[in-house]
Amino acid sequence: MKKTTGLIGVASLALLLSACSGDDDSAKKNPGSIDDGEQTNEYGSIDHGVTDKGDKANEDGDDVGFSLDGGSIEEAANVPAEQKEAIVQAFNQYIDTLNEGDVDAYLESLSSDGYDLDDERAATEELLATRELTRTPTELTIVKYSEEEAQVFTTMETTVKDKESGKQDVSKGRQVTVMTNENGKWKAKAVHYIGDPEPQ
Repeated sequence: MKKTTGLIGVASLALLLSACSGDDDSAKKNPGSIDDGEQTNEYGSIDHGVTDKGDKANEDGDDVGFSLDGGSIEEAANVPAEQKEAIVQAFNQYIDTLNEGDVDAYLESLSSDGYDLDDERAATEELLATRELTRTPTELTIVKYSEEEAQVFTTMETTVKDKESGKQDVSKGRQVTVMTNENGKWKAKAVHYIGDPEPQ
């Protein structure tokens, strides 16, 4: 699967939305990004470079603590209560600031070890200029923990709405957000996402 960062996959979803609202039938048959030539995967419109099976390292060496393609989700047993609270608070900041369109606060929630913050700012500002983005996580579970890194599982519903036309696209999937501890502050370092299969 392809490796993307941050909003690049969401931007592809936004491009898909705009392509589907046009009259060009070829765009409907080829629903990837118009400019970058990437295709959507078989699971959905957003592809963040997950490995197909848990406990395998992906291209960057990150090790997702379980399989995103199904199976039970178990909370890590070794998470200290104060660290759990700090991780959940940092994860919520990562979600809420982008939903609110606060680009500066959103970038503050990201690790510079995992993101090129200049690229992420450009992609975020470009997306939010024409789209409203709402990510709604549920089933938040810390599935892997160490003092340096935590993996937060959620089921994620992502809504991208075109500001001009009002049309929107909703996708659902399973996500692991890798959080890293930077000088006592938890920040989002990487996202692994696989969309739910489209209903037949």
